[in-house]
Parts: sequence; structure tokens; C-alpha cells
Amino acid sequence: MVYSDKLSAHYLEVARSPISIACFAGPDVRYSPAYEALESELDKARLIHGNNQPDWQQVMDKSEALLRHESKDLRVVAWLTWALYRCESFPGLLAGLGMLRYLCEHHWATVHPIKQRTRIAAFGWLMQRIEPVLAQSVALREQRSLFQCMAGHLACLDELWVGHLGDDAPLLLAARRHLADKLQRAQESAAPQSGVSAVVAQVKQAATQLLAPEPVVNNEKDVHKLLRALQDNARPLCAWWLRQNATDLRALRLNRTLAWLGITGLPDSNSDQITPLRGLVPDKLKRYQERFAQGHYADLLLELEASLASAPFWFDGVRMVWECLQAQQAELAMVETEIQFALLLQRLPGLAQLRFHDGAPFADAATRGWIDTQVSRHLQARVPVRNTGGAGPAPWEEALQVVAPLLRKEGLKVAVQAYKSAMQAARGDRARCYWRLGLARLCIQGAKHDLARIQLEQLEQELQHAGLYRWEPDLTLEVLQLLYACYDVLPQGHGLRERREDVHRKLCQVDLEAVLE
Repeated sequence: MVYSDKLSAHYLEVARSPISIACFAGPDVRYSPAYEALESELDKARLIHGNNQPDWQQVMDKSEALLRHESKDLRVVAWLTWALYRCESFPGLLAGLGMLRYLCEHHWATVHPIKQRTRIAAFGWLMQRIEPVLAQSVALREQRSLFQCMAGHLACLDELWVGHLGDDAPLLLAARRHLADKLQRAQESAAPQSGVSAVVAQVKQAATQLLAPEPVVNNEKDVHKLLRALQDNARPLCAWWLRQNATDLRALRLNRTLAWLGITGLPDSNSDQITPLRGLVPDKLKRYQERFAQGHYADLLLELEASLASAPFWFDGVRMVWECLQAQQAELAMVETEIQFALLLQRLPGLAQLRFHDGAPFADAATRGWIDTQVSRHLQARVPVRNTGGAGPAPWEEALQVVAPLLRKEGLKVAVQAYKSAMQAARGDRARCYWRLGLARLCIQGAKHDLARIQLEQLEQELQHAGLYRWEPDLTLEVLQLLYACYDVLPQGHGLRERREDVHRKLCQVDLEAVLE
């Protein structure tokens, strides 16, 4: 639906009018008095002390004058858009977004600033302010067409920015989601169709489905085309499920299945395990980490899923999805994520060790630690010697299972206290060794690899001095494997690398087959 009013038309005319016949965008006026006056006014919002706030009417007037007579500058458009919202509410915001869309769509190559990084900063500044506004509860009522038009502007800007800026593009997903939710609720609350019109709509839908040609698959090209169509069609469905319930198993399962379905072999790589593939840009990762720290787990899940759809080898994103689920206490969804990833790694051994074109790993140190503690366990059979003779699991295994929910909900300190309380019932040196091993495993699950390393080093030394390497091979093997995994995750100093190599030699002596696997 097209929305039109005098405000949007006025500012669209400002965007369309050239600065001069010879040059549409005019010169860069960043250091002009008018530009510096605008910056000075906006700087008032950053002052910690004092009650002065920007005069938004003044910002609006000066920005319009600069854009009409001096320079077409996207930074000034961003400021004007926010000033319009502060002065004119949502009609003003719509008018500003319309200006921004027009200039990005038709004059991207000529408007100022020329540097992409400066443009990204301006867009990010605006979106940081718009997103909380759209998250507020607003009754649409007569403004429904306005918000539909705004959703169209945001969708177009999202597509344009991703096309021009790639992974550096500001994230619009959360803002678009808030807007889509409002429109969906407004549609659901609207009066239902009459009986005749509803029947006509159903007939049209059925006829469209019947007349649609069935896809034909004759070669590998058709296979890829159909798979891509499946992926494209599934994304809106998964996004809808996640908007209703951020821990919906169906969305997580379908997203991951379709993203990894086309991966049938390891990507090409050189001797340093570097592939030509591109990962996530550091700025976007930093934004994700900030959103996680702010507790926006549901919104972040949607954004992570969108990034994983375009970067299926970005395994740090899979771990971050799991951490968002953990923060929401979604245990079934966490297990679903672990198992899907475990099956991929089992199908393609060595995949997690590869790197992107810039040398960044598919899985960083934190992700490798998460794989060792949470993912790999789904592919490893438990060593039977741990059972002390009863039909059920050994007491240290039971204790680990009991404290697992405590670890997720209340943290490592509480989980360790509960585990050590159960550990007091240990009888015999052999059982105490397994209890201590369980304590190290608990520290690894809590991402405290340095604490686990200290305990494992002491346990390994005691096993060696007591001559138990030969008599307790299963216990020795797991201690060495976990110790090696800790060394692999921790920062690599010279001393740590030497100890890591020493543990590798011992692993080869204890069980060469396990090392090869």
C-alpha cells in the first residue's frame, strides 16, 4: 500500500532537487560553518551534565537548508530523519526514511560522504535510535498504511545496504521485526472477510497452486537451483516461528538442516588450512557481543540465524546461538543445536580446523572449547570402567548430571559447591580420581579452562608418579585428552606450547588410535 502525505512529499522533493545543474550532490561541506553548527547542536545530546538538549526544530531547519542548497550528505540526512521524528513523530520518521531511501537507491555513487566507513557510522547512529522507538507499543489504528510504507522503506534500505556494504551493513532485522509484529497484530485484529470474499480468496489461492509448474530436476544445476529455492522459501517461515517463540525447535532444526544440506565435502584449502571463504566482519561480531551483554537474546537469535544462513561455516555463530538458548534456559533447543552440529562434524572430520580467507578460524578458541565439552559428547561412547559395578551410572556421572542445570541457571560457583558436597562421599583413591576428573570437566563446561588445566595437570602428575598409566588406561586417556583440549583453547605462550606437545607425545604412547581419530 502506498502512503502519501505533504510531509513525505516535501522532503522527497528536497532529496530530488540537485544542488546545481552541473553537480547533483554538490561539494563536501563537512568543514563548513553550517555543518559545524549542526554538529555542535547535536553534541548537546552527549553532555553528561546540564539539562541542555539539542533544539530539534533548529536541527531540522538547518539540515533541510544544507541538503537543499549546499550538499547532499547522508550524515545530514540521518540527523534530519531523527529530528523529524522528534518534531513530527512517525510521519516525520517516514519522511526522513523516504529521503534516505531515495538517495541510497538513486545516487549512491555521488552523494557524500564518499568513505564507506563514514556512511556506515551515520546509518548505525540512526538505527540505534530508531530501533527502540519501533520496539515501543504503538496502536496503529489509522496509521496502518504509514507503517506499511515504513516497512517498505526499511526493507529496501536493508537490501541496498547489504548490496553496497556487504557484511559491514548495519543490522535492520530487529527494527523490521518490531514493525512486522505491529502490522501482523493490526491485521489479526481487523474485521474478518465476508463469506463471499473469503471463498473467492481461497479459490484464487488454490488456482495459483494448481497452475504453478512442478519443478523438474535433470542435472546438478537444477539440484542447486531447487535447493536455493527451498532455502529462500524456508527463511520467512523460520523467522516467523522465531518471532513467536525464540526457542522454537522447528525453526532451529530447519534452518540448520537447509544451511548445511548442500555441504557434501570439505572446502578447498591450502597447507595452512586457509580457504577462500569469507566469514563475519569483526564489527558485526562486536555488535552481536554487545547485544548479548545487554540481554537481547531473542532479537539476537534472529540476527544470528540470518548471518548463519549466509555464512554456514561461521561456527562461532552456532555457539552464540547455543549461548542465547542457554540464557533463556531452553535445554531442548540447546541439545538440538549440539546434535545437529555434532552430526556435521562427524560427517566432515577436520571441518572445524579450517580457516577463512583472512586466517580467522571457522571455530575460535571459545568455540573449540564448547565443541569439546558440549558437542563431541554426543559422538563419544562413555567408558564402561567408570561404572563401579551397579547397573546405573557411576556416582560422579550422576553428580555431573545433577549439577548441570545449576551450572546453566546459577553459574559455576554454585555448581562446584554442589558437586564438591557430593564428592565427600568418595571412597578409595580410584574413585577420588574420577571425582576430580569430573570436577575438571565441570570447569570446562563452565568455560573456565585455566581452572580445569590446573586440576588436570595435578591429576596427570599423580597418575604418572603412581605408575597408573598402564593400570588405568581409560582414566589416563581422558585426563590427557581433556588437558590437551584445554591447552588448545588457552592463549598460546611458549611454555604452554611445550606442555601441549608433551601431552601429545603421551597421548601417542597411551592410545595412538585415539590420537589418529
